[in-house]
Amino acid sequence: MKLAQVGQWVKSAFSDNGVPSSSRLLTLLHSLTACGTLIYVAVKNHAMPDGTTLTGLGAFSAAHYAVNRVTTAFGKDKKDDKGDTNA
Repeated sequence: MKLAQVGQWVKSAFSDNGVPSSSRLLTLLHSLTACGTLIYVAVKNHAMPDGTTLTGLGAFSAAHYAVNRVTTAFGKDKKDDKGDTNA
């Protein structure tokens, strides 16, 4: 029973109102990649990277989700009912 609750929580965490969200999954994947990169650089250099590198890793991690939220905020995720005229 506990495993089913965890599964339901994970399912809801990676969806937008019940619709699967690829941007959240990509953000998770890129966050894990950025963490691995940060650990590698810190171990290899014996120091934390500078702020520019950390900012870049943060932008790399959050880019997909940020684009998804901006697209939703401006309503660009809705299809145009007028059709594609290109004229």
